[in-house]
Amino acid sequence: EIALREKHLGIWRAFTWADYARRTRGFALGLRAIGIQPGEVVGLIGDNRPDWVMGEVAAHALGCRSLGIYRDSMEDEVAYLLGFTGAAVVFAEDEEQVDKLLNIGDRLPGLRRIVFSDGRGMRKLSDPRLISAEALIALGEARDPAEWDAMVAATRAEEVAVLCTTSGTTARPKLAQLTSGALVRHCEA
Repeated sequence: EIALREKHLGIWRAFTWADYARRTRGFALGLRAIGIQPGEVVGLIGDNRPDWVMGEVAAHALGCRSLGIYRDSMEDEVAYLLGFTGAAVVFAEDEEQVDKLLNIGDRLPGLRRIVFSDGRGMRKLSDPRLISAEALIALGEARDPAEWDAMVAATRAEEVAVLCTTSGTTARPKLAQLTSGALVRHCEA
């Protein structure tokens, strides 16, 4: 059955639950292949798109914490959030978000990889941290699929899964923490 749809260049594309599972598993195993470890922070910046959701689920399956950042956040705020959390990898939607990350890269020594979904305009960039979503998935698909089941089985409901930013109206944003068990209970409700 269809899990979600996304408009791409004016045409609606459907993702089945099998597509969703395949892509999410590819992301998770790909993250493992590039050295991302349980407990690390996976940032996500861009619009509410399928790769954001699948990247976030993949991070949780790997035992990582996700940090969503609004696409219109200014560079200083992005640098603060990624630096404060020590994010190891960021899923960036497009060239605009990648440029933002590259502009602040010298302030983010812990940022090892930037995964981009939309490759338009990316050919001019040569930063070694860059990897396309498709290349990350290919790395994941080259691994033993049984790793996915083991990773999911190893998750624990009491572990922090999501770091949520507060409004930051009087100071820098703070982070609220949501456990994976609370997230699943919310989804079930």
